[in-house]
Amino acid sequence: MSPFLFVLVMEALTLIIQQLIEQNGGFSYHWKCEAIQLFQLGFADDLLLFNRADTDSIHLFKDGLTAFAELSGLQANLAKSHLILSRSAGASRDTLLAILNFQEGHLPIRYLGLPLLASRLTIADCQPILQKIDARIKGWEGVMLSFAGGTHQIRPFCSTEKRLRNFRERGYAKIAWQKVCRLVNEGGLGIRDIQALNRGLMSRHLWRIITHDSTSIWVTWIFQYRLQNYSIWTISARAGTWGWRKMIRLRDTLRPYIRYQIGEGTSFSLWHDPWHARGPLILQFPSGPRHTSIPISAPLSTVIWDESWAWPPITDMESVDITHDLPTIHVDGTVSFGPDRGARFHQLPPMMYSAHRDPQ
Repeated sequence: MSPFLFVLVMEALTLIIQQLIEQNGGFSYHWKCEAIQLFQLGFADDLLLFNRADTDSIHLFKDGLTAFAELSGLQANLAKSHLILSRSAGASRDTLLAILNFQEGHLPIRYLGLPLLASRLTIADCQPILQKIDARIKGWEGVMLSFAGGTHQIRPFCSTEKRLRNFRERGYAKIAWQKVCRLVNEGGLGIRDIQALNRGLMSRHLWRIITHDSTSIWVTWIFQYRLQNYSIWTISARAGTWGWRKMIRLRDTLRPYIRYQIGEGTSFSLWHDPWHARGPLILQFPSGPRHTSIPISAPLSTVIWDESWAWPPITDMESVDITHDLPTIHVDGTVSFGPDRGARFHQLPPMMYSAHRDPQ
């Protein structure tokens, strides 16, 4: 089944379970899922269902899967299906497993060869992937390849990984990888740099948060449970999981290239978003909310009226600079990506890909 057809078929399962939840009313959402009514995630041909570990919720999923099987003819593969329970469900473990007839699974589960962890991945976690890379390279070493042929083999991979660097440089002079990893139209060979690619992918996630991408359930979850009344620009980079902290640290690299065009201001944070020339106001004027009597969670629209700035009187000498260098108000408010001359990020979102470029 193609990925597109799989998505369409899984949409039918979503609607069936959603209807059962609305009709029965006994379903309990998983922790930090109720506010956005999240109970299902799908990727490729894998399906994840979430709920609290109680019999009513498990029975509802069982009924949903049965109804879906009768409608589509597709049934869950019991040999590959697992029920993962938290420690708090120990007393009802056997009962819950008997309802679905699934095998018991344990965390962390592996997905695409890597364990799903909130903590930092270790070398041991990545060992299965590294072994596959080693096996692939050993297969290449037994074949007589020209320089162009070797380049063609490693282009789909990330060349700066030490194993691939050693393979490519074997028998040749040392290679200037920083230049080789540029795009073809910039004089390189189009070989991907693993660090640049990783920064680009994380930047893409940041961009979706910055632009409030309503089509992403992940972004919706981030605003509901991670950011809450804060902004991606001012939330602490010390809290959260390892992956989240790594992504947050990229915001200072992105900030010079983000352009805020002010409109109604309902989707921008007055104190936290860098719409002002000085950046987030809460960082420049920590006492601003107190001196202006404007709540720290207020949207930018609080100080806009009839397409004009409408700031309250500010008597504090430190905070009065807030009203200086105010941008022009437009009809529509947007966030855009505007790389300067010689910028590190050379492609417009959402396809952010970090590439090293020499100043022009």
